[in-house]
Formats: sequence, structure tokens, C-alpha cells
Amino acid sequence: MTRNTLLITSPGTVVGTPAAPLRGYVLGYRGYRLALRQPLRRLEVPTDVVTVALAFEGTLSLIDAVSPAPAAAFGSVAAGLRRTATIAEHAGVLHGLAVSLTPQGAFRAFGPLAGELGGHWAEAGDVLGPRLRSLTDRLAHTPGWPARFAMLDGYFGALFAYGPDWDPSVHWVWRQLRHSHGLVPIGTLVKGSGWSRRRLELRFREHLGLAPKQAAGILRLQRTLNVLTAHEDRPAEDRPTEDRPTGADLAARCGYYDQSHLDRSFRAMVGCSPRVFLASRRTAALPQPAGRVTDRVTGRVTSTVLGTGG
Repeated sequence: MTRNTLLITSPGTVVGTPAAPLRGYVLGYRGYRLALRQPLRRLEVPTDVVTVALAFEGTLSLIDAVSPAPAAAFGSVAAGLRRTATIAEHAGVLHGLAVSLTPQGAFRAFGPLAGELGGHWAEAGDVLGPRLRSLTDRLAHTPGWPARFAMLDGYFGALFAYGPDWDPSVHWVWRQLRHSHGLVPIGTLVKGSGWSRRRLELRFREHLGLAPKQAAGILRLQRTLNVLTAHEDRPAEDRPTEDRPTGADLAARCGYYDQSHLDRSFRAMVGCSPRVFLASRRTAALPQPAGRVTDRVTGRVTSTVLGTGG
């Protein structure tokens, strides 16, 4: 299997494209070797991506950004689709890699466990099983990111070869939601699937770990984040103030009733207002690294000191 050229996105970080036959299931690989002088905190926003992070060195502390509770510490971790943002912290030293899977890819690789991951983090060993330690050790001792990513191609290619497929109706519903950025009415999805509303919700949870309405909210948020950051991420000379979308414009483009509805929904999922989210990206102590997936806004650095506000 052949792969695309690796991309160095920031110091200590390399992104790799999976082999062509895997790209309907694997969105990308991201290798990292960080040795910072200070701890780092990052906000990970809700996305339609299932992530498996395999640690060679260092641990992550994860906490819900909207409903804080005691932090959970992980070495290697699997994260399903989440409706609320996650604050991820580490002590400054972190070496490993992350695999970004589509929901279909997660189901094909892990079966019903993919649905059980919805809204949760779990030790990656609980998902990958006893093979995890062997896989992680082999990756850690393999020289160079290209060889590591090729090893992942082989590992996930073998899982996909025999894994279960999504139910066709779930696939159809997900495609409608993705193409509309979460704006298709649930009634339309119920009618198109041929199931009752209750049946559709149950089957969707089995496959993705979330109900269709919850998944739609994530897609709508991602559309909002993409529109919101598109202006800010352009070179200064190419982003005149008059081109910046107003709150009302943003709400209308992304499927909210009005700006108030947008702000409430954004706060409920991210833990801050859109304005605060943008401001924190501009003023972060470290440059914002590339997102885990190239066509999605996946998060922002919030602080280089553990325990400080974001």
C-alpha cells in the first residue's frame, strides 16, 4: 500500500495520510514528540471523529470542559464522539501517536464497542484488547514516522477486512446529516430510514454512541467553528474587518434561530462563548498547532500552565 508524503505541521508534530484503501475509515495519523519546559493545556472541541491515542511516554489528564469533575489520567486512550469539549493536560513531555477514525471506521474496527464509547474516554486497551501493549511497543521501537504509519496501515487494514458494516439505514442517515452540516430535520430522517423515531435513535446509538439529534449538534458546531475561524486564520491583509461574520450572520448560516441560540448552544458544548474561543486562540502563549484532522477545527491551546483558566 502506498501513502502520501508526510507533513510536518509544527515542531515535534508530524501528520501522515493513511493508505488509499483505508481512507473511508481512517482520517489521518498524527505523531508527536513534545519536550516542553512547561505543562500544556489544550481544549478539544466536539467533532465527528473517534480518536485512539497510543502513548510511548507521558500521560494525559482529561476533564470535561463544561461539567468539570475529577480529572481522569490515561496513557493510551480511546475517545468516542462527545457532545461537550474536553480539556487535555500533560506535563510537557509527550511522545506517541493518534489515529483519527470516522465513526464508520471505529465501528468496523471495534464493533459494538464503538457505540459504547459515545460520550466517553476509555483506556485504549479496553478497546484494542491485549494486543495493545504489543502494538504500542512495536510502534515505539520502530524507527521513523513513515514506518510507524505503515505499521498502522497494516494493523487497521487487518481489522477492517473482517469488521462489521454499518446498517444501510444508519449509513443513509449519517450521510444526510454530514452533507447538511446537521440541518436535516429529524422527521425527514425518520421517514427516509423507514424506522420509527425510537428505533432510529436506538440503532444510531448502537453504531455511533449518540442519538441523531446529538450527532447533528456536533456537525452544526463544526460548521460554526469552520466559519468562525476561516476569517481569523487568513493573513491579516486578506481579512478586512467588514468581512468578519456578525453573530446574526453566523447564526443564520449555521442553522441557529438567532445569535442568542448560537451563544447558548456554543457555551453548552464548548464551555465558553464564540468570542472567548476566538480571543483565546489569538492570545495563547504557544502558536496554535494544526488540528488532528485537516478539514475540522479540533481545538485550541488554552494555557501552558496546568490548573489555570482557559
